[in-house]
Amino acid sequence: MPNRYPSTTLLILSGFLVLSSCVDSRVTVPEELLGTWVLTEASASKLPSECRNLRLEFTVDRRLITKSGDLLFITKISTSRRNGGFVVHQEIVEHNDKPNCQGKSAHYVLSNFVYEVYFERDGAILRQYIWTKKSGRFVEFVRPVTSGVR
Repeated sequence: MPNRYPSTTLLILSGFLVLSSCVDSRVTVPEELLGTWVLTEASASKLPSECRNLRLEFTVDRRLITKSGDLLFITKISTSRRNGGFVVHQEIVEHNDKPNCQGKSAHYVLSNFVYEVYFERDGAILRQYIWTKKSGRFVEFVRPVTSGVR
């Protein structure tokens, strides 16, 4: 039986799409995570020199951009608060198919990708735990110091 009210159906569907996009736009990255982060000197000193320039950037459009060596990796993220920190769930969006700081291929990184990561803020420090907080293994990040010319 044909729909006698096609314009009404279209209007309702359009309304759902508008509402769902509005709801989605309100889901944001917590302010404590937003911005660019680089390894602290202490964490960097424990890594090979090629990996000391690891960089994270949390964006307002719910992306996490990671730079490791020549590898640029972008994930779409959602966050939830847990135990005083944040669980960041990642979905792969794109990468530039270059090797990471350890020389591992992007394919290798993808095949060993960790989809949920635990972060914790401690003042100016952002701690990223390796696997879980219980492991006790983490790396620490700070916001980069920018040198302004006056």
